[in-house]
Amino acid sequence: MTTVATSHLPAGEPVLTTSVVGTDFGLPLVRPTRTRRGSEVRVVRSRCRAHGGVVVWFTDGTKTPPLHGRTAWVLAEPGPDEPTAARGVA
Repeated sequence: MTTVATSHLPAGEPVLTTSVVGTDFGLPLVRPTRTRRGSEVRVVRSRCRAHGGVVVWFTDGTKTPPLHGRTAWVLAEPGPDEPTAARGVA
C-alpha cells in the first residue's frame, strides 16, 4: 500500500476515498480512506490552498473539505486485469 502526502499529490493520480459524506455549496464532499474495503477510486484533478487548509478536487466533480496537517492518501493499485500503463507508469 503506497501513500502520498496531500502536498505531493499529483494531478491524474488515482486515490482511495470514502463515498460522499456531505455537500459544500452543492458539491459532493469525500475524504481520504485507509482501506480498500468500502472505498472508491477517484482521480485527482487538482489541489489548491484554501482558508482552512488544502482542498483536493477530483475529475468526477467531488472535492474534499479543507484538509489540515499531514493527510496521506492511499494510491489505488491497478486491478489484476488492468495494465500498469493505465496509471501512466511506464
